[in-house]
Amino acid sequence: MRPTVRALVRHEPLGLRLLDPTTRLDEPLSWVHSSDLDDPSPFLDDATMLLTTGTQFDEDAGPVDYDAYVDRLVDRGVVALGFGTGVRHPSTPVALVVAASARGVPVVEVPYGTPFIAVVRWAADRLAEEARARDRWTLRAQRAVSVAAIGEGGLASVLQVLADQLGGSVVLYGDEGLPRIVAEVDGAAARRADDAALADDEVGRLLRRGARAGSTLTSPTAVTTLQTLGRREDLRGVLTVTTTHDLDLAARAVVTSVVALAETTLERDAARIRGQRELWRQVWSLLVSGEVDTARAITRAVGVGLVEGAVLVALIRPSTASSTRATEAFERLAAGRSDVFVAPLDDRLVVMATPGALDLVALAAAHDVRIGVSDPTHHDRLAGALAQAERALAAAVSSSAPGTEAVVTWARIAASGLVAALWTDEAAAIAAVRLAAVTDLPDGDDLLTCSRTWLEHNGAWDPAARVLGLHRHSLRARVAKVEHALGVSLDGFAERAELWALLEAAGARGSSS
Repeated sequence: MRPTVRALVRHEPLGLRLLDPTTRLDEPLSWVHSSDLDDPSPFLDDATMLLTTGTQFDEDAGPVDYDAYVDRLVDRGVVALGFGTGVRHPSTPVALVVAASARGVPVVEVPYGTPFIAVVRWAADRLAEEARARDRWTLRAQRAVSVAAIGEGGLASVLQVLADQLGGSVVLYGDEGLPRIVAEVDGAAARRADDAALADDEVGRLLRRGARAGSTLTSPTAVTTLQTLGRREDLRGVLTVTTTHDLDLAARAVVTSVVALAETTLERDAARIRGQRELWRQVWSLLVSGEVDTARAITRAVGVGLVEGAVLVALIRPSTASSTRATEAFERLAAGRSDVFVAPLDDRLVVMATPGALDLVALAAAHDVRIGVSDPTHHDRLAGALAQAERALAAAVSSSAPGTEAVVTWARIAASGLVAALWTDEAAAIAAVRLAAVTDLPDGDDLLTCSRTWLEHNGAWDPAARVLGLHRHSLRARVAKVEHALGVSLDGFAERAELWALLEAAGARGSSS
């Protein structure tokens, strides 16, 4: 325990007397210092107890002088005064006691027979004992962390030991900014909702910076210390420690060791997952080619297995900026699970999962990816499901404007009809080339709009003209201009169907509906 005024005056060998018991007696003291300067504040530290014999005060000193003196000390962080009698003053000046009491500063009278060095030595001994106690605590905490690290519980056990030792909560956030492991003191709600929200926001800020960094958040109920994990531009996550008070040097030493363990564990896990990619790529090739039993035997041999029953196939295209991080995030989701399988497929990822095993919409938003999803199928029909996911992904990618859906299902495409299911990037490119003769005209977009409206009304001039607000002869003239530009006649069904298909394919790039 750090020394306090209450403990000091209870140490009878010093013979000290407390002059005002109503003041703050339990403030921890950082040191005890002596000075008879009128303004010793430049030479003091926070939480200091100052000893003085009062030689700076002459017999004419009054309340104004003592008030000013105490104000200077309080502003510097002095939390207690000791007045030595018998040198200049036979007793402690009442005006000094009044000034100090008014500011909550306790005054202790030091008799002439008690040297100041004895008071200083008493405080130094207590501080040294506190330091030794913290050293012993650090060794015990480090030992507990080490035992947890080599146990079966892995990183989760290490973080729980840290939470127990600090009496708070410890949260490991992944590189996507979401909590992965939460460890708290038993029976204590160490993380209040407001504190957790503040920590979540700060974690996101640190990860966006992409640099190694630490920060501290302080609220009325807690102090949260944050430290990024991983190398610059390759952060693996953030570790947060929430306690009711600031961490001292001993606690920070233990946290630092856990940070190192967490970084090593996360990097090792990432390396292991990267090493498995080629295995999962080959397993997927076996599944698609119908070698389900062989694929199942391989996954069972590495302790994972494949889930029985219906599955979905999702094809994922990460953005260029988030490709590596998104890939590792999905691979981590599948680690050790039989209901989720992830494999690389060219520049994309293929996911096979039981329906409901993953929240694909949330994952797409968190990792900036586009996803195409098949209908539920079985392992012996994965090739067809992959084709469905390919078509759905093409629709998701072609509608990549902000605000559009990042996850497109085959069921949604199929519900739009056979023609919609045929659209791909290649079809949109062909349509763009074929319609260029019209779109290059000054009024090309208007001509195509008129043509689409006319086709939507089954080639009937009057209804289409009313919708467009045109005279039917004006609409005829515009459609004729399209015919001339494309070099076709729109009198027959085949030519009209061709134009409709071109318009739909060109529109698929801007809409997935």
